[in-house]
Amino acid sequence: IFEKNTCYALPEQAVNQAESLKSLSRDLYTDSKRFIYELLQNAVDSSFPDTDVDIHINFFGDIMLLAHTGQPFTARDIEGLCSVSHGTKKNSIEKTGYKGIGFKAVFGQSNKVIVYSQNNYFRFDETYNYPWRTEWKQSQNEWETVNGRKFLYPWQIIPVLTDKKDIPQEVDSFLSSGKWNVATLVCLGNKNDVKNAVKELIENVNMFLFLKNIKSIEFKTDNTYKISIDRNDDRIKIYQNSTLKVEWLSYSQQLDIPSEIKNQIGQDSNVPEKLKKTTSVELSFAAKIEKDQLVALRDGEQLLYAYLPTDEKKYYLPVLVNSSFLTSANRESLHANSVWNQWLFESIAVGLFKWISELVKGQYQYQSYNLIPRRLNYSDPL
Repeated sequence: IFEKNTCYALPEQAVNQAESLKSLSRDLYTDSKRFIYELLQNAVDSSFPDTDVDIHINFFGDIMLLAHTGQPFTARDIEGLCSVSHGTKKNSIEKTGYKGIGFKAVFGQSNKVIVYSQNNYFRFDETYNYPWRTEWKQSQNEWETVNGRKFLYPWQIIPVLTDKKDIPQEVDSFLSSGKWNVATLVCLGNKNDVKNAVKELIENVNMFLFLKNIKSIEFKTDNTYKISIDRNDDRIKIYQNSTLKVEWLSYSQQLDIPSEIKNQIGQDSNVPEKLKKTTSVELSFAAKIEKDQLVALRDGEQLLYAYLPTDEKKYYLPVLVNSSFLTSANRESLHANSVWNQWLFESIAVGLFKWISELVKGQYQYQSYNLIPRRLNYSDPL
């Protein structure tokens, strides 16, 4: 892959791709939390069949490490990391990603990222001394003078095989002595920003609610925190260091995609192929339980999830909602004019009342009516 991704007929081609990848990483992913979301999602999607994933986030000096117990990388996985829109998730409806650019979020925070799998390391490194190709004839200095621009390779897709001796010993010892199959080491220039983002994640335990294959996440910042998730039928309990932080009642249904919706999204380039080909999609709700009572979410608690939380808070719903929404490239907002999203929002309305009608027959009885939305003053198509 190194040879293939440095083999350009002209230096201009390398520079154009390099500048495109720089914009993709730094303009789209400005939030320090977002690249951690992407790494978490990759960990979840790597789980062995019928096995939950353990995740560990730690800081070693200026390196943030995220390790997990999911499946090691295959050659195809590495090809996906070293390309754009060629990831292994794009055709799998069971996996949450589809854009093929999620890993590029790490390059918005770092110019050197090391990947570990099966006791080997490779890195993406802006400072590596990449070769100037002899077939380009003129020298690099001559080319830069004539073109008035600095030469760059698209280092974000060029994997450099890395020797263990170049890895900090405490990092290598941690990985080789543990149960970790894959790890990403992000070398940080803004360690404090990222550390604060991790602390936010520790407090916002609800972000892990719809990541079904996660069993536990251990964080080491100034202190050690362990988030563990107990899923028992329709009850989900989330603990922080063995203390119950929040409890949810969950409900999921498979939505059959109507033929008219399939026809309308067939020509929509924003809809991934795996959604065009599937016949059904999952819609999930989570209602908050406080003191054994069902309660509506308060202002600021309402979030829409595309497996991980978006930043979309303007739609008041008394429950958390998760589905395969079509989001912006940085996954922070929803496409309001999307036929697909509009159909999902209609399905939310029907599905929520269907759930309430079932809940009133059980132990929660009239509490269930707390889940009826009360404000409907929206002006956009969703």
